[in-house]
Amino acid sequence: MITFRELNPNQRRAVEWRNSPLLVLAGPGSGKTVVLTLRVVRLLEENENASALALTFTNRAAAEMRNRLNRRLGRHTERAHLCTFHAFAADILGQHGSHVGIRPNFGLLTQDEDRIAILEEVIRDLPSGDAELPQDRANLLRLIDRLFSESYGGDGPSSFLATTPQWLPSLFREYCDALAAANRLDFGSLLHFANRLLRERPAVARAVRLGWTHVCVDEFQDTNQAQYDLLRVVAPDRRDSLFVVADDDQIIYQWNGASPKRFDDLRRDYELETIQLPESYRCPPEILDRANRLIRHNRRLISCRETVAVSEGRIPHPDAVRYEVIGHPSEEAEFVGRDIRERGLAPSDCVVLGRTNRLVQLAAERLRRAGQEAFVPVRKSDFDSPVASLLVDALRLANSRHDRVVLRRICRQWERTTGVPLDPHAVGAAAALVGGDFLRAWADAASVNAGGGSTALRRIRADLVDGLNFPGIVDAFLGGDWQSWGGGDLADGGPAEPSETETEELETWRALHGEIVRECGGGVTLNTYLQRLDLLSKTPPAPPNAVPCITVHRSKGLQFKHVYLIGMAQEVFPSYRALQRGTASKEVEEERRSCFVAITRTQKTLTLTRAREYYGYDKAASQFLGEMGWPG
Repeated sequence: MITFRELNPNQRRAVEWRNSPLLVLAGPGSGKTVVLTLRVVRLLEENENASALALTFTNRAAAEMRNRLNRRLGRHTERAHLCTFHAFAADILGQHGSHVGIRPNFGLLTQDEDRIAILEEVIRDLPSGDAELPQDRANLLRLIDRLFSESYGGDGPSSFLATTPQWLPSLFREYCDALAAANRLDFGSLLHFANRLLRERPAVARAVRLGWTHVCVDEFQDTNQAQYDLLRVVAPDRRDSLFVVADDDQIIYQWNGASPKRFDDLRRDYELETIQLPESYRCPPEILDRANRLIRHNRRLISCRETVAVSEGRIPHPDAVRYEVIGHPSEEAEFVGRDIRERGLAPSDCVVLGRTNRLVQLAAERLRRAGQEAFVPVRKSDFDSPVASLLVDALRLANSRHDRVVLRRICRQWERTTGVPLDPHAVGAAAALVGGDFLRAWADAASVNAGGGSTALRRIRADLVDGLNFPGIVDAFLGGDWQSWGGGDLADGGPAEPSETETEELETWRALHGEIVRECGGGVTLNTYLQRLDLLSKTPPAPPNAVPCITVHRSKGLQFKHVYLIGMAQEVFPSYRALQRGTASKEVEEERRSCFVAITRTQKTLTLTRAREYYGYDKAASQFLGEMGWPG
């Protein structure tokens, strides 16, 4: 890890900044994570009474900073809390949520089908039913999610909708009330209820603020209105020790509520000074030259700075930047696979980036046909394998013994695993005979089917029904007992060979388990453990010899030695929808920032490609190619 002595003058100035609000404008590869981490280290080492809250946009960034901090200090410290906005909101609600009707053992709804089930109950109780509502409930959930991100309170018109339907305010309020009544929150409502709590209970807000003498924010440009409102409550004073790291050239999540307007809000609400970190330790000069040419076509939000390469000790690569024109999209992927082989590159050092999921899926499919292993990460909020899913649902029901949502899930999971149906209504009724304990009633019903001989059921009964030894059952499962929990064992006592998915998800869970313990300590409660587990993606890591194929949006925060950016055609990147608003529209500006993000993931070489036609239509070269200096 970089030490204080190795910082450049701009980085050192930011790390040593005193207590007034500061905005650090950090370009790609400028060492912003190191700067933020070393600032927290300095604060804690210089003042034994100091405490630091660092809020990040992704779990990956939070975990990276925690690991760096622990290595630098040589220990875990309780005086620093490095987490996502959502994890911070969950902490606040876990401690003080009863003031707004949220009990400490609340669970998270990670599946749309569970959210839709609650939404349907709300709609049935509306005076007009669903006559005026969109019938596509998934899209209705997306609308509710956007309302959460915009910090909508449920009163009057929405600020981001041109016209607010008459039914929307009451539907939103009733949905929030239904979540509270079920003690189950989704991701958007975490921020909604945390903000509501801190606004309505000033004493709680003061207590939260007293816990942290310094507040830091990473990737500020990605924050939505709800996240900014939470920050304003935690650090409301213009003189607060607020340290914000951002890059206005990398605002690419406007569809999720991020907005250039957030910088205007920041300047209005705080007397900020600014330090710039323009030096890039990642990208070769040739690539940064193209990136700077590209981003000059955007209206700059804050400054006219440009990212510059730090090239000491860097050996120039003869093919640092290349551009290829190919006939058909399938040939585009074939070219990438052939090029990787001919250049003798390690597949794991490469990445294929594309504007859309459709494009990267096609690329991965063609790469596999050509004999090259390819990996397309898909965000997973839950485990898919029967064994892991069953244990997680058992843990959830142990944490909340009267939760009908989880009871329905575990009954469905049991049938999926064993082929034996369990009626959740019957199990719920039988729970009246055992003190209303859904988990005990479920275990009793499942044991009848399994003859009481299942290893899984015996462990669940011993460690979760009759007692609460959740660390024991999780440690045993992750440590090797999972081999005796195969699908056959659940049904008839005969262990089954674990599938590839089960083995993969076991490794993923092990990694997440270690991350949770590092963050929360070995004495983490079951409730906190489940909340953290639900907040973390279950996406498995890429196989060691596979080429990752990912969208530009998913590539943010990552870096690769060799980047292949495909689909550089007009109406593909920038997209047709963005171009409908005009080639100089704010939508095209966001697409340009996305392209800037894509090409600055590069550590050694960048290859841009385009086909002459996509999806059956001829396409011209992307305007971004011309803006970077290629004729097309």
